[in-house]
Amino acid sequence: MKIQKYTSKYEESWLRCRVLAYLHTSLYEDVETSKPTFEGRPSIELIVVEDGMVVGLLDMVLDTEKLKTSFLAKGLGAFLKVIAVHPDYQSRGIGRKLFETALKELENTPIEFIELYTRDDEQANNFYKKLGFDLLLETYDVFGVEKSLSKDIFITGIEDKKLKAKTENGEPCDFVLVGGVYEVYDLKALEKIEYDRYYPSRGYYKKIK
Repeated sequence: MKIQKYTSKYEESWLRCRVLAYLHTSLYEDVETSKPTFEGRPSIELIVVEDGMVVGLLDMVLDTEKLKTSFLAKGLGAFLKVIAVHPDYQSRGIGRKLFETALKELENTPIEFIELYTRDDEQANNFYKKLGFDLLLETYDVFGVEKSLSKDIFITGIEDKKLKAKTENGEPCDFVLVGGVYEVYDLKALEKIEYDRYYPSRGYYKKIK
């Protein structure tokens, strides 16, 4: 088992590892169908491979003077996009080793801090705290529809293999907002949303220089 830089050879295995790592967490719906790229921006992309299979991964994108992704602090930061370990390989220190390897790569860069976002899974939050991150921000990811946008529709039939519908005012309707994800800053705003579920979204910060 070794840590190495990601290459496209491992894309499918990377995707499988990420899906399985998130499966029984509050991020279960956050599925990637292709490995994200960073459009030439400086980044750290690491994987852990065992018997030809990705069992751990880390992606981190770095701020530059021209393009800043982080916002929890001034200066140049690194945004930890994902750190995940295959469920069959968890509790073996793989995540910590990935993070420590990334930290070493940051030593000769102008990056001053690292920030990341996660939801309320206890295991993930405890992991980041053990790595020395401080909780600086809490918002909420709310799955639902703003009440002012929600409307009843009435299906009137099928025509040319398409549903025909009208609003309660009798106007033709060819689409309806069924669901979405809102970033909510104050729980009082939930009064305005017909929501299915919501999760705290926590922003963590670690100063490294």
